[in-house]
Amino acid sequence: GKFSLARCTGSRGQGRSLTCMVPHVPMVAVLVAWISVGNTPLLDLSALAPDLPKGVRVLGKAEFSNPSGSVKDRIVEYILDEQERIGRLTRFSGQTIVASSSGNTATSLAMFSALRGYRCIAITNRGTSKEKVQQLYAYGAEVVVTASGVPTDSPVHYQNVEKQLVEENPGYFGLNQYDSPLNPEAYYATLGPELWAQTNGKITHLVAAGSTGGTVSGTARFLKKKNQAIQVIMPDPHGSIFYDWWAHRKLVKPTSFEVEGVGKDSIPQALDLSLIDVMPRFSDEQAFATCRTIARRMGMMVGGSAGGNVHAALTLARKLKGPATVVAILCDSGTKYLSKIFNDEWMASKGYNVAAMDASAANRSAR
Repeated sequence: GKFSLARCTGSRGQGRSLTCMVPHVPMVAVLVAWISVGNTPLLDLSALAPDLPKGVRVLGKAEFSNPSGSVKDRIVEYILDEQERIGRLTRFSGQTIVASSSGNTATSLAMFSALRGYRCIAITNRGTSKEKVQQLYAYGAEVVVTASGVPTDSPVHYQNVEKQLVEENPGYFGLNQYDSPLNPEAYYATLGPELWAQTNGKITHLVAAGSTGGTVSGTARFLKKKNQAIQVIMPDPHGSIFYDWWAHRKLVKPTSFEVEGVGKDSIPQALDLSLIDVMPRFSDEQAFATCRTIARRMGMMVGGSAGGNVHAALTLARKLKGPATVVAILCDSGTKYLSKIFNDEWMASKGYNVAAMDASAANRSAR
């Protein structure tokens, strides 16, 4: 709704009441000020591996604590702020913004569109968890769900649907997260400086899987500018094409994998592979087992991409000599995957040994 006068009670001077004039400001405009992106906690995950060498720590950057539940709030806020600054977008104008996404970027855009008065069209595919799709609807987005596993040149590939909508509707703005330079720039401006400050400049290893590549590229560029010796590790799921392109400059045909939000079937322009020092592979089972272990031992739920990052971080950390500070990005919340990673029936239907996973987590917890 709208309001023209807000009366703020409280003491000022001799106990006079304070009257605040706010002429005809939509209530949603006031709510925008309450959204706080970034400055997320840095958590100590070292207890997950009691056999770590002396002086080696594994930390997790809790990006799931961003307002929409993922690291993607950083790029959406950054891109919208920049487009509003240059006049391409205007708040509360009803302009249409389109985003293709495996779920988290679209969810963030839907949230910010609700707050800033835009129309949001979110394009995702059938591989996206139902929780993420329902979150899009909850924020009022118009949702297009395309086929999954189609070739990158298919007109129904979700990225091509975004391009087509923008081309056919000149008034639409496409977020273009996979190729926009504003994507890595957002992390260079925010996540990189936060990690440097929170570790007092002691970070030695960054572990961040990629999909658009913006998170790892922008953050790595900032950190390597501060200290060129910092190692950047980009875990890649089996089935993604990144590893073969990074290691051999060979484009291979992607195969299916279940972990969402990392790995890709094409090479985005937002990804700068020259910044990557190590690219370990991981399986869906390794990522999901780590997610379930974190939930049972650390009392927090993270998504599969975070599980892959933590798995890689712990594997790496066990081989290091201290002092070393390894930071893994905890990309999104596990509550987005209750129907998958944390659903025993779904896990069993994919062939994962849930009992063995949970028994392993329980045994490590008892140590």
